[in-house]
Order: sequence, then C-alpha cells, then structure tokens
Amino acid sequence: MMILIEVIMWFVVILLTVLLVTAVRKIAVQYARRTVAGDIQNVAGSRDYIPLKLNAAGVMPIIFAQAIMFLPVALAQKFPALSSLQDINGLWYNVIFALLIIIFSFFYTAITVRTDEMAQGLKRSGGFIPGIRPGKDTADRLDSVLSRITFPGSLFLAALSILPAIVVQFGVQQSWALFFGGTSLIIMVGVAIDTLQQINSYLLNRHYDGLMKTGNSNRKSSK
Repeated sequence: MMILIEVIMWFVVILLTVLLVTAVRKIAVQYARRTVAGDIQNVAGSRDYIPLKLNAAGVMPIIFAQAIMFLPVALAQKFPALSSLQDINGLWYNVIFALLIIIFSFFYTAITVRTDEMAQGLKRSGGFIPGIRPGKDTADRLDSVLSRITFPGSLFLAALSILPAIVVQFGVQQSWALFFGGTSLIIMVGVAIDTLQQINSYLLNRHYDGLMKTGNSNRKSSK
C-alpha cells in the first residue's frame, strides 16, 4: 500500500513539474495597420500575445544554489555550532537552499529576459499592449508582470527542489526520494516536452508537405 501511495505521489509531482515548465502568462498585443512592401497587404488590428514563462530561469537557480551551498557546509566543518548545515535532509540546510533558489530565480530572470528589448521590438514592429504607451511604459508593464509571476514560480521551484528531503522524513528511502524533485526531474520533464514538441513540428511539416503534393497533383490532373 505504501509503495502505491509513493508511486501516485511521484506521478502527481511529475504532473506539477510539467505545469511549471509549460506555464506561461500571455500578454495581449495589438498591431496597428501596416503595409507589407511588394505584396501590398493591409493588416488592421491583428492580435497576438507575448508568452512570459512562469519559470523563465529553468534549472539554473538550483544549480547556482547548489554551488553556493558548499560554503555553509565548509563553514559547518570548522564551526561545530553549524554542524546541522552538513545534513542535506536537515531543516536549516533546506531553508537556506530554498531561499537561495528564490533569490537566484529573480536574478537569472532579470538578466536573461530583457523586457526593455522586448518593448523596443514591439515598438519597431508597430505593436503595443492595449492601454499601455509604447516604449518605457510597455517595458515597465512587462517587468511588473514578469516579477509577479516569477515569485510563485520560484516558490514552486524551491519546493520541488527540497521535496526529496521532505519525503525522506515520511519514511521514503533516500535512493527513491531523489526521484521526487530536484534538477534531474526538471531536466527530464523539460527534455521530454521539448522532444514531443519537435515530433509534433515534424509531423505537422510532413502533413503540410503531403497536402501540398496532393494539391499540386490534383491541379496537374485537372489540366
């Protein structure tokens, strides 16, 4: 019975990890009327959206946090009062680890997702967020939304990273507990999702090519 519960929990964790990897906040974008040179094509009021990922930093905050955690462990070896930091399943080790992940999530997202460049790109292409002026106001809006969604994303990422240490406290073996979270699980889910997307793109292209060949053969036969 206990094994069945652990397997069910594992599948739930995988499902939540998939949601973390794929979750996005869609920012509606409006494009003004423009003329495409050559084909003279008018596009009036076309709509699109900017997808801002809930976890834009991926696994990098976990990697950075793991690297920094060598410092408190080294200090614990010299100062007996900090000996609890040597236990990777201990309370204070995982509290510090989770805080570092949250901090690095904001830091890495801020340096990789350039909202000012996104705003300038929208302005050059004639796009704007309804009710928001192009340029700096758009960049501030994108930055505000990104900050709000990064916080819950970083909390979930931190919780997922320390989950193995939590389930160990409930009697799960250390070797099996590693499958309940951490860098390996997020990478595995990310690679699986990316592979499925690549397969879907390949099948869609093959299907489109097949339709094009069928259409060409029908036109030739009609002639």
